[in-house]
Amino acid sequence: MTDTIIALDRSVRRIDADGHLFVERCILSAAVVSPYYGREIPGAEALGLNPDQIYQLYRDADALRAAADTMNGKPILDIHQPVNAEDHPREITVGSVSNARFEAPNLVGELSVWDGDAIKAIQDGSKRCVSAGYAYDAVPETGEIDGQPYTLKMVNIRFNHLALVENPRVPTAIIGDGALSPKKEQSMAVRVPMSAVAKVAAALKSGRLALDASEEDVKKCMDDDDTEAEDETPEEKEAREKAAAEKKAADEAAEAEAKKKAEDEAEEERKRKEAAGGRKANEELEGEEKEKKRLEAQDAAIKLAVDAAIKAERNRNGEAEEAKRLVAPLVGEVHGLDSADAILRYALKDCGVMGLDGVNTAGLKALVSAQVGALAPAPVMATDSAPDKDSVLSGVKAPRKM
Repeated sequence: MTDTIIALDRSVRRIDADGHLFVERCILSAAVVSPYYGREIPGAEALGLNPDQIYQLYRDADALRAAADTMNGKPILDIHQPVNAEDHPREITVGSVSNARFEAPNLVGELSVWDGDAIKAIQDGSKRCVSAGYAYDAVPETGEIDGQPYTLKMVNIRFNHLALVENPRVPTAIIGDGALSPKKEQSMAVRVPMSAVAKVAAALKSGRLALDASEEDVKKCMDDDDTEAEDETPEEKEAREKAAAEKKAADEAAEAEAKKKAEDEAEEERKRKEAAGGRKANEELEGEEKEKKRLEAQDAAIKLAVDAAIKAERNRNGEAEEAKRLVAPLVGEVHGLDSADAILRYALKDCGVMGLDGVNTAGLKALVSAQVGALAPAPVMATDSAPDKDSVLSGVKAPRKM
């Protein structure tokens, strides 16, 4: 189900004299295809679904259009929790929804947020997504929407609430994050020559080169002609290719800028020397200046390449550590794996999850979060966000604000 940004433009937000936040237009849900475990789908047993298998469900556009009125007046909650008049948690109720309508392919509406903590979370970005909670019926249907195939369709949608969430089920709902391209796993080792930047990245990863290494050490590593990628993993190949592309772009830009600057200065110096009658001296000076500029351009290109390699390694380390923390409740500490994708797939396979081919890193994170949330039984209630370990939908009692 769909998570989306509270507001793509701050101009749609308004704070009144009492400090309450109003959002004039917000996407609440969308007619798109989303992945679900069989155990999350109502009537899974009758449909013959495997509880641990991932199924693609289409949120039907006609069903969303018909359900729009059921969203009006529904509460905005600080976390996902099914509510009714007999059991309404005032402590987590932070606002309400109004003027819901279907604007294909999105269900949009207006938000009123009253709680100060919730308003702060929206403004600082810690909870920048919304997620609809609702009941629905799943019916078998095979089709394709925007190139995404599905085997089940949601109908008879009845909205229950809207929640502020951190982790969206749909990765593209996050501002500034592009969906990662799926990559195929390689079963055979490859052996290819490495670029200079890839050599630096490999040296940083293995510990042969420190992050604060001297420029001489870095140059020596980049000039090592015998360095090759042996038994290169898909993650290492991706890092190498990315670093090579960044180096090429940086080199071309630095060389072009240095070349133009050197040519301009050399031309000015030549004209000055010719005017003074010192043609021979001018030729010698021109050669010296060209060599100086060439060396400066080379040094600038090396610095850009080193910075790119160090940045790529730090990003990979950070993503891997985040993945280790995410899977810890499922498999404990993970050793021997150093990429987020590999760590997430290992944890999901250890939990018996099938059908992971083609799922990108953001999707794997959502599935791991769902596994963590599934450690305790949860009620069958559709939500547009990835299951959160603190969510009542994952079987953990909702935190209460005091």
